[in-house]
Amino acid sequence: MHNLLIKVRENEYKALLDRDKTAEDVKKLRPWLLLIRDITDYGTNLIPRCIGSSDRKLEDAVLVAALLRQVVAMLDGVEVLLSGGAVYAANLQMRALFEASVYVDWMLAGDLEKKAQYYYVHNLRRLRMWARRAQPGSTEWEEFSSAVKDFGIKIEDHVKESAKGTLQEIDRVLSQPKFAAVNDDFEACRKRRGREPAWYVPLGITSIGAMSRAVGRYSLYAMLYSGASDVMHTSNYGHHFQIGTGRLTLQPIRSLEKFETVLRFSNSLAIHTFQRILEKYRPEERAAFARKYAENWRHEFLNFPKIEYRPTHTEI
Repeated sequence: MHNLLIKVRENEYKALLDRDKTAEDVKKLRPWLLLIRDITDYGTNLIPRCIGSSDRKLEDAVLVAALLRQVVAMLDGVEVLLSGGAVYAANLQMRALFEASVYVDWMLAGDLEKKAQYYYVHNLRRLRMWARRAQPGSTEWEEFSSAVKDFGIKIEDHVKESAKGTLQEIDRVLSQPKFAAVNDDFEACRKRRGREPAWYVPLGITSIGAMSRAVGRYSLYAMLYSGASDVMHTSNYGHHFQIGTGRLTLQPIRSLEKFETVLRFSNSLAIHTFQRILEKYRPEERAAFARKYAENWRHEFLNFPKIEYRPTHTEI
């Protein structure tokens, strides 16, 4: 009987999501999408060059293979979303890009080796928590097993055995003197706060806002991060609807409003981080990077068109 059913796909409600109209609007902005793509492509080539120029220590892996890669990955995500007219959603990638960029600045401000160790140990502790969740009898197992059962998931024996091996290896690494003291610091902080802290908290930084202030970028934090956090946490109803007398006005899901803002700040954040990484690993390339900006990027960067964009709102 099931095979006789006619499967009809949904069509979008165009008053809320008009992909065709948005695609036509986006075509007008192709030069600026090519700009962000070219900056992203530069970043993808910068990563292996800097790894090759580094001492390949833990701090180099954290700075380049994790944080610089995150900046490039988020810039790529911004480009993908802007290309589809999903400007509102691109705020999330811009927020993550800003956070990684601030991490880079803070790490390079001093005590790089120590900060990288705290970043690394924090990750090991998180992996250890998940490994313990697959170990029957552990506190983590007891807390997590009910959630697994609710979803009808059974943790197979081979998963438990693999997690056991992972747990042993993590404990071996954390027992090394240079990491043991860091792990003890995290544990003491966890007990004081009643939860696992962010990787930077035991080092005296309580939030991204505090870190931004410490590296002289609080103005950007105030302008970008809190607004993008409204998108992350759905804490601003104005992004979604407006209330009038006897009516509700819905905002379109895709819109080019604030396209320029997201594009400019995302590009600026990436370029800033590329400059900081070049100073650390390839200072001889700084002049060439400045020329590249002047010759390849500056014109589009400074000459975004003045577009009056009036999105269609839906009243209900």
